[in-house]
Amino acid sequence: MTFLPVRRNTVALTTLAVIAALGIVVRYTVQIPVIPNAVVLTPGFMFSLLGGIVGGLPGGITVGAIVGASGALSGSEVPLLPMFGNICLGVGSGCVIYFVRRDTMRYYALVLLGSGIIGGFIPTMTVFSSLVDSLVVNLIAATIDMIQAFLWAAMALVVEKKIIRPIVGPYIYSEMKTEELDRKEA
Repeated sequence: MTFLPVRRNTVALTTLAVIAALGIVVRYTVQIPVIPNAVVLTPGFMFSLLGGIVGGLPGGITVGAIVGASGALSGSEVPLLPMFGNICLGVGSGCVIYFVRRDTMRYYALVLLGSGIIGGFIPTMTVFSSLVDSLVVNLIAATIDMIQAFLWAAMALVVEKKIIRPIVGPYIYSEMKTEELDRKEA
């Protein structure tokens, strides 16, 4: 179990703020409609996922809400879906670090599954289940969002490991500090 003291860590807060700012811009500007007013392909998913991967549950919820507000303001979908969906993306990727260690196959599998199911499938099914569309249309839209979340989660894991971790990792992750100390002692 990993404890992330995000509220006391200035580097973590700044990193999450940069991720959220980039997410706002990308989510608002890059959108490819698949089903009008229902499903949009966007790399903005990745930023909500990164918020969860870097900042745990608090980071995922915060960045997800900020990026979701940008998606809701864009007007390409029902406003509730981007808000709820992006928060769920952050929850799906952010809760994993409390159960398993980073950089294990189990960690990667749980981030992918949590992102796809909690962040992609469930929000689309719950938001659209009350609307006029048939169950088949809801399942298609939810499946597209789930596949998109799987893909962006894989990309977010790579970005976190190859870009974010080398730059700010020692300042954010407590387990990196203990690994460095173990290496120095050996």
